[in-house]
Amino acid sequence: MLGVMMVRKDELRIREFDRYRGYYCGLCRAIGKRCGSVCRLALSFEMTFAAMLLTSLHETQTEGSMRRCVFHPVHKRLMLSSDVIDYCADLSALVSYYDLRDGWEDERRVDRLAESALLQRAAKRAGEAHLRQRAAVEAYICGLHEIEKRNDQNLDAAANLTGELMAELLVMQPGYFESDLRELGFYLGKFIYLCDCYEDIERDTKKRSYNPLIGRSSQPGFEGDCRMMLEDMMARASRAFERLPLLEDAEIMRNILYSGIWQRFEQASEQRRKAKQEQ
Repeated sequence: MLGVMMVRKDELRIREFDRYRGYYCGLCRAIGKRCGSVCRLALSFEMTFAAMLLTSLHETQTEGSMRRCVFHPVHKRLMLSSDVIDYCADLSALVSYYDLRDGWEDERRVDRLAESALLQRAAKRAGEAHLRQRAAVEAYICGLHEIEKRNDQNLDAAANLTGELMAELLVMQPGYFESDLRELGFYLGKFIYLCDCYEDIERDTKKRSYNPLIGRSSQPGFEGDCRMMLEDMMARASRAFERLPLLEDAEIMRNILYSGIWQRFEQASEQRRKAKQEQ
């Protein structure tokens, strides 16, 4: 379900993109240090956004250093570090481990099983350190299995579960702007889940995988209805975001929420449009 919350690079200033990349590379480094280098497969745009959001909200002091890494050995890059980034590194391992295990149990994909084994120790440690978040991830996976098993066609069924999970993960310190963070996380999670379903319609149809949008995809006005539904979710998420007292990096986060998060939807929509024209 991850990989939706990208920046729109061409709309960012150079220094803003460097700052964003500092979080991205810093999170990658934190995952490597805390979980092992091979666990960097858990890196995601969603946890990068969470690291930036929670750093700004909690006014956490970050340390920056210019470093090379195995993926970019030629030029040094800014890598940020902080307690918040470490928290998001733990969440990355936790979410990725359960997601990979879910992929193995659903599709019996050996690659998912092998990848989950690499994350098992890190996920166990993260779960012991963050009991509330681990319980939320486990509840999400269990609930999703039940929904898929009964082939629930209610769009809110699985989307709400994803929203509830994201809401729980964004609350690093209970009581601290918790209501707004939960509202932001809930609608972001719903958007991410349904955007992923929209993008995967053709693939899930071929594989006969669960996707509540498949049955609606042949209806007139489907594309417009999907966009309106997702726009409503992002409007609600954005209202919660704007209520938070965020100063540092707020414009980068707005780039993601108001523009970048739509890129995968737009790409899938354009590919579908071209496919229809070629028929």
